Amino acid sequence: EQEQEWVEEDALGVYVVIQCSHSGSKKIKRLKFSREKFNEMQARLWWEENRVRIHEKYI
Repeated sequence: EQEQEWVEEDALGVYVVIQCSHSGSKKIKRLKFSREKFNEMQARLWWEENRVRIHEKYI
């Protein structure tokens, strides 16, 4: 069986890819940032400022 995976849009232009194992444990597989809304530096800054909140919300 495969692990389940889905995408949540946490904020405008910020997509969180979440993976759930068969045991029910979740992990953040990756973050995707809209190139229209974020350049690389803005994305890094957003992640630094929101990392704890994202983990608390999705894990």
